[in-house]
Amino acid sequence: MPHNRRVLWAALFITAISFLIYWDVLWPADPSLRYPWSYDSWGHLIKAEYLQEQIATGTWYPDIFPQWYNGQQMLRYYAPLPYYALVGLLPAAGDVFVAANWFLFIAALFGGLSMLLYARRYGPTFAMFGGVLLVLMPDNIRVAFAEGNLPRVFAAALLPAAFFCLLNVLTADRRRGYWFAGLAGMTALVVLSHAMMGAIFAACFSLFVVVYWLTGKANSRYVLQGLLGIFTGVLLSSWWLLPSLTGGITELNVEAATEALAKFPWNVAFNPSVRQYDKEALYVGLTFLLTLSLGWVYWKHLDGVMRAMLIVGVVTLTISSTLVSGLYSALPLSHLFWPLRFMTFSGFLLVLLTVALISTTWGLSGRGRRSFGRFAAVGIVALMLLDFWQSASLVVTAPAPEEITHVAELLEGSSGWRVATADLSLLGSSPSYLFSTGTGREQVFGWAYQGAATAPLLASINQAIEKGFAAYALDRLDRLGSDDIVVLKTTSESRYHVSEEFREALPDAGYELTYRGRRLELYQRQGGPRAYRVDTRVFAVGSGAQNVSLVFPEILVGSDTALDSYSVEFLSQFDTLILAGFNWRSRGVAEDMVRQLAAGGQRIVIDLTGTPPDLLVRIPRFLDVYGERILLYDPPRLDSVYDLGGQGRGALLQPFDSEIRPWQAYVPQGLEHKSVTFDFQGAQAVAVGTKDVGQGSVTFLGLNLMFHSVLTGDPVAIDVLERELGVKAHRRPDFGVVSLDDYRAGQSGYRFSMDIPEDGLYLLPIARHTGTALFANGNRIPTLTVDTLMLAELPRGRLDVEVRSLKTPVYAAGMATTLVGALITLMMLLPGVKFSRNAFTSMRSVVLRSVRRGARTAASGS
Repeated sequence: MPHNRRVLWAALFITAISFLIYWDVLWPADPSLRYPWSYDSWGHLIKAEYLQEQIATGTWYPDIFPQWYNGQQMLRYYAPLPYYALVGLLPAAGDVFVAANWFLFIAALFGGLSMLLYARRYGPTFAMFGGVLLVLMPDNIRVAFAEGNLPRVFAAALLPAAFFCLLNVLTADRRRGYWFAGLAGMTALVVLSHAMMGAIFAACFSLFVVVYWLTGKANSRYVLQGLLGIFTGVLLSSWWLLPSLTGGITELNVEAATEALAKFPWNVAFNPSVRQYDKEALYVGLTFLLTLSLGWVYWKHLDGVMRAMLIVGVVTLTISSTLVSGLYSALPLSHLFWPLRFMTFSGFLLVLLTVALISTTWGLSGRGRRSFGRFAAVGIVALMLLDFWQSASLVVTAPAPEEITHVAELLEGSSGWRVATADLSLLGSSPSYLFSTGTGREQVFGWAYQGAATAPLLASINQAIEKGFAAYALDRLDRLGSDDIVVLKTTSESRYHVSEEFREALPDAGYELTYRGRRLELYQRQGGPRAYRVDTRVFAVGSGAQNVSLVFPEILVGSDTALDSYSVEFLSQFDTLILAGFNWRSRGVAEDMVRQLAAGGQRIVIDLTGTPPDLLVRIPRFLDVYGERILLYDPPRLDSVYDLGGQGRGALLQPFDSEIRPWQAYVPQGLEHKSVTFDFQGAQAVAVGTKDVGQGSVTFLGLNLMFHSVLTGDPVAIDVLERELGVKAHRRPDFGVVSLDDYRAGQSGYRFSMDIPEDGLYLLPIARHTGTALFANGNRIPTLTVDTLMLAELPRGRLDVEVRSLKTPVYAAGMATTLVGALITLMMLLPGVKFSRNAFTSMRSVVLRSVRRGARTAASGS
């Protein structure tokens, strides 16, 4: 049979199998069963609906998504292509949920059919089996239906075609320029589908190129072309990628993000029986081990491409596991390359390796060897199909969540501005969709706040809800504009639970329980769009200040941790300034600022924990006060010049947190006055002391007392801090409320009017992004970011206010970088252009000059 006809029959077979697997999803027996049951899908679908609404009004690339997280730049963090694909399906589907089901089917089918690109290399029949295996691959199905990560599904569908272009760049004899353009274009499409998957695929592609070069005696010129093609693809996507990298996950706490990285344990990943009691288990596929074993057995018969696939498959599979999690987490930027997501690439590569191996073993010469090779080929394919087929049970839809839908109906029938979902993200993304669609509510808190400018604040609220810092949680939810709070009913035995302290504090904060169901409770109060007149008692700078504000909610925390990013005029408006975990652009400027503020009579409290070390002595230093690092295994007894929590002038601290032993802390050295001390190795160490600074004085804290009070709630530590900071623990600030009249929110920003009773600082419950600008009566007003929201000094009177996003220089840098990628691609496509060493050197120089120019432009703009 001619090759093309065999490929056609193979395509029909893959399509038939795909329809068989997805039949119930494409045509559910009951239309009410068309909804996703996955964790993430609903959150992606609301974005697609919003994009469709904006396109209908003539806005093809909206900026602000006001329904989420006090205004999210949706397409700045989330890659745009999957959402445009969903919008393209909506007219025919008639419903976003039907469109999502079609989307999953088309992505799986496209990925499976793309395996036929390898038909000439390995044969149509073997490529056909590869396509079926890819459609059935457990990790792909789990991501699509258990996780519901639609952008990742889209990126995975592009992987076979992208890798095919890479192979041809490395091995093809003709049309190399076209394969180069294909590789660059496909890499760009993957990045524009899912940034992290684009980064992971680019890293894996590069690893494959290097391994192929080392094992296959590849042409060095072709290897350079392959690496340049990958890099060019990233350049082509930079019009979106560079702006996206200035926010979102790159700004999350590295330690927290690293701890949260998922990896698969080997005893689960290769245990087929786990799916019998946990259909969402991270099952990789036991039969992949057969592929790896066969590869090592036939190693000497493998060409360079297959050897590279085998080695890279093992490496990427190991990265996804717990075997090297400690080593991997120590690598730079590892928190941006989630290990488990390498499974998408390693799974595909092992499927392709299976195709290559059965093609090779099938055709080996020698009667006995041929028989064994064909038996092994048939056996592996059969076993893999049986192994993978069980995961097809995940390919189902479900009814809409009944209780969440009922709560959404209650919201629709009541008044209120914004809704928060206090569920610790356990309910998934369905509340995000249902509570924001048709209810007239904006959502401020709930599922998947990665990419939100308010993410650091939301993470702290989550911690406060779980740990019982009720005053902090309610105050910050109020600042965000929450009039409705949906609470998940949990027990203390749950791994994550909503604390009773938080639930019991809701009525005292003015919320009324209007619904109590099997799993959910709805608390509501009357309210509308509003801003807040800020209490100017305490302002704090630094990462440590965010922690201690959980205990002392009255503390107003600046989002910028550099002290000299604030002006002396602004800081002097506050009675107390707290510096904890802060840094600076210039130590001298920061120290001069503190001297000026202290001379003006301001109370200043400094904790050197987390501040930059002195380059010479390698320990923190500020105002010639050094922080000496100590380790404590047992809590010390504090001796004070004042009463300590009603225990007299001497009191023992509570035991340190059991998970942090030994306790690491700094003791300030070089102070004139010591008010609280403790014994350390026979010497008197300082827990609280002051240093005279010109006409004023500055208080320094040691022992990491702030963090200790957060972890343990130690009354002695809290009493010391109350006295030194001038605020009471667990007391909410008294902010004045200013109504936002004629409030309108859209993709271009916000518009409203305000009656300002007096000049002062006002907090607007709107997320402040890079480039966010505030205009009052047509005049631009300078703003700061406080607790990730906008703080502005506003004049008394009636103000017509507009908040909108202005393009920053990074957008121009991104467009310029994309142009460089387009020029490189064009150069490779031009007839007669040869990829010589000189050509490579000149192109590299062009790229480096353009990137440096873009970086300088971005730096000058920021």
